[in-house]
Amino acid sequence: MALTYPLSYAQFLGALRVEEVTFRLSHPQEHTRLGDGTVISASLGASLWTGTIRLAQANHPRHGQMEALIALMDQPGATFLCHDPRYLGPAGDPTGAILGSRTVTIHSVASNMRELRLTGLPSGYVLSAGDMLGFPYGSNPVRYALHRMVLGGAASSLGSTPMLEVIPNLRPGAVAGLTVSLIRPACKARLLPAPTYGSGRQALSRGASFDFIQTLR
Repeated sequence: MALTYPLSYAQFLGALRVEEVTFRLSHPQEHTRLGDGTVISASLGASLWTGTIRLAQANHPRHGQMEALIALMDQPGATFLCHDPRYLGPAGDPTGAILGSRTVTIHSVASNMRELRLTGLPSGYVLSAGDMLGFPYGSNPVRYALHRMVLGGAASSLGSTPMLEVIPNLRPGAVAGLTVSLIRPACKARLLPAPTYGSGRQALSRGASFDFIQTLR
């Protein structure tokens, strides 16, 4: 049975042997310097997550499995759910053991679209700067928001956080009631052109890597 997009973590990223990763937010901007020394900046588009994933060496059959997945994702229209492999969960609860099976949702979104409040957390649950959260929103297509916290906070006895500032800014469609993931939160991404498949020597193949970028469609 053919796979459907976006591929899940288990179907793509979790099936690779990741050795090294960069995962950062890209802000396309234009800068103009005026005669008096003033620098004016303007956004040229949406801020998107982007990065590079390098794979560990492996025996030829195992490496061939990874090459097949990379080739699949190199096709037009192929997408996968992508998270930063270095951060699986909040700094204070990296495995999600404290969170357990609780359903976390957006309580409210600030009018500045830079802050949101979460609810459904255990009392006193701590979210820290650098932690990430994600949630699906919209339809046709479903979009996947991924945000990093700049200012964290602890949940009240009722399980609600103070306003948490995040980057990038929240987009239209981020509304109260949406279910939020704190463990392995992901965006939808696609490969950038020309992935590297690596090369083989004796019993091992090595050097495979690819660049990716978030897509909102």
